Amino acid sequence: MFIKNQFTTLFDYHWYTNQRLISCAAEVSQDDYFAKPGGGLDSIHEILFHILRADSGWRVGLETGLQQLPLPGEDYPDLEALKSGFEREQAAWGRLLDSLTDEQIKGKITLRRSNGAEMDFFWWRILQHVVFHGMQHQSELAYLLTSKGHSPGDIDFLFFT
Repeated sequence: MFIKNQFTTLFDYHWYTNQRLISCAAEVSQDDYFAKPGGGLDSIHEILFHILRADSGWRVGLETGLQQLPLPGEDYPDLEALKSGFEREQAAWGRLLDSLTDEQIKGKITLRRSNGAEMDFFWWRILQHVVFHGMQHQSELAYLLTSKGHSPGDIDFLFFT
């Protein structure tokens, strides 16, 4: 159960950090929320949507073994829609993680891409990828929000309880 508990904790941290960033994003102006800052960064909205879309895509892939079409952007036009999407995704990931055993997490899964190609992955690598992918973009969001005067504060894993 150690491996499952470890990933459950990492995903709890992932959702906690997303919620903190969403709370900070609610404090910025609409112009700042949708602004593209340049330097290779998307808007706060686009980065949040990217995290949600990736989280959803990997979860559904793990549940079905099939690559899914990405979430449609028009379904998430604003922060409230994203917040609801993250809440649904957190619940769905919780159900998935609850259903897994350590042996499953150590095992492999075959995922079929939309072009029919199949790829084998270890479950734990995908789970870890989802968390690390989120961390990359959460850091970008923390930077953007801090530059707008709305820092999320310490979002280090060590300080998460």
